[in-house]
Amino acid sequence: MTSTELTFAVGFAYMESEQTENFCWVLEKLKELFVKKDMCPQVILTDRDLALMKAIEVVFPNSINLLCRFHINKNVGAKCKQHVVNDLQKTIDTLWMEVVWASDEVEYGQRLHQLEQACVDYSGFINYVKDTWLTPHRHRFVGAWINRVLHLGNTTTNRVESAHWKLKQMLGNSIGDMVKCWEAMNNNLRLQLGNIRASFQKSFYEVEHAHVSPFYGYLRGSVSRAALRRIAEELLRVDYVGTNRQICGCTLRTSYGLPCACELGRYRVGGIPIPIDVVHVHWRKLTMEVELEVGEDDGSEVDMKAAMDELWRRFRSLDVIGKRALRSRVCELAYPTMTTLCPPPEKIKTKGGVKKKGKKPSDYDVNRDPSYHEYVDKASQSSQRQSQPSQTSKKIKLSKQPQFILQFPNHIRSYIEDVVNVESDGNCGFRVIASLHGYGEDGWPMVRRELGLEIIDKDRSTLYDKLFSNRLSAVRESLMIESFGSQPPEKWMSLPDMGYLIANRYNVVLVCLGNPCITFFPMTSSHSPNVSIYCIGFVNHNHWVQVNMKEGFPLPPVTLDWKKFCSHIATTWMLGFAGRMQHWQLLTPVLA
Repeated sequence: MTSTELTFAVGFAYMESEQTENFCWVLEKLKELFVKKDMCPQVILTDRDLALMKAIEVVFPNSINLLCRFHINKNVGAKCKQHVVNDLQKTIDTLWMEVVWASDEVEYGQRLHQLEQACVDYSGFINYVKDTWLTPHRHRFVGAWINRVLHLGNTTTNRVESAHWKLKQMLGNSIGDMVKCWEAMNNNLRLQLGNIRASFQKSFYEVEHAHVSPFYGYLRGSVSRAALRRIAEELLRVDYVGTNRQICGCTLRTSYGLPCACELGRYRVGGIPIPIDVVHVHWRKLTMEVELEVGEDDGSEVDMKAAMDELWRRFRSLDVIGKRALRSRVCELAYPTMTTLCPPPEKIKTKGGVKKKGKKPSDYDVNRDPSYHEYVDKASQSSQRQSQPSQTSKKIKLSKQPQFILQFPNHIRSYIEDVVNVESDGNCGFRVIASLHGYGEDGWPMVRRELGLEIIDKDRSTLYDKLFSNRLSAVRESLMIESFGSQPPEKWMSLPDMGYLIANRYNVVLVCLGNPCITFFPMTSSHSPNVSIYCIGFVNHNHWVQVNMKEGFPLPPVTLDWKKFCSHIATTWMLGFAGRMQHWQLLTPVLA
């Protein structure tokens, strides 16, 4: 986990079976990745996999192995549903959570006693809780023990499962070869790295309103915004805690490496900003680069003279507006306790964002086996549905017209189910394709990269030489970007050029609803009845959106260049979709 609380992967392993010796091999390979030989992870978080836990004891004997609270609570809840009557299930769940969250061993003993009293008639359940979880593993997940461990807020394996789910989206299915798997993993890492670098830049240059106080002066731009948010939340406890360590508990200090309420109280009483040295180095790391170690010489490897000279040259080359902007940025670094920011005149509404609908890849057969608690929950829900009386009244849903629909041709509007908007930053076209392809909207850099590889593909070099002619280099240049921010017009997605590349690279049918409306079929493959159809729309004369269409919607015509340069086998696409293209021709003259 980065200082900005984003996830990144350090390796992927293939194992023949989940035995202790296999896990030992994986952990030994992991151990080789550490820069220093005497370095090892302080905390390793896992599920209750006994073989993996044994391997951790062998390979990382000095590491603390915590267990996932989320899955423990789920399994205990499932066992409760099996042994306890419905009226007491909620009460016992609450008592169990109080045991898990007990802040010290005295409170733990009290909460456990209350749970035992409530479960006098349910010996099967309380024996399971004690024998399976509390007696052997309480020090791995109960707050009284793990609050003393620097786990940085990681008490569940959900972060790993979420990252694995994103990887499985890119894999698509479980029958790919090693090359396909490597490409998916590589793409996944590139997306992670892009998001992480963007989050680092936000921590460098963007300041949240809650952190404009001089109290955070030494931390702004040097500590991640995630750490600042936790400190700001802890600061709310100061009025109650003061400087008393016993009342404070110091959980934020021991578990997160951040100043706790009693520390913040002392700084507030002394009237001094929070020193940066009291923040754990993890939260101060705002780069993925390896930090250079300064030797015993003059420290020339971290000399800033060249950087300062370049900064002066850049300052002199700017106009008045640019000089003011650069001066403001430099002053933020030079005078961290001062700020020119002020609160907004009125509260800004931040709710009401557009919900994005994800698309599940076809042939998605990489689903994991359900956990024990999921079987129990499914059976419980099924029995509840059967016992509930049928409802005779139905709520009438008010139909809402999709956004931008009036900008599309009249005869196609009745076939549009929804229009999904994306961020308009010069990458909108590539964002739409990334979303349709299962990468998610933020996967647009991957689409640019893959289309760049497509245009230099040796097998299709002759095709693109004929298709683009003297514009080949310009089309290729439009895919190359220097930064992840907003892009100039020459880097925007333009049709028909990108339409050919998208259809060929992903072997899909691309439909553009705009002026004009065009269909792009793959140019080197034959017709496939199960092909995916990506529909995009061009609105406001400068923005691309995703258009979700009804099944069997009419298809607009193809371009003359497609007919001229496609291979012989590609003409089968026209035959396969002839009915839908004729339907378009019949509708157009009537309502034109």
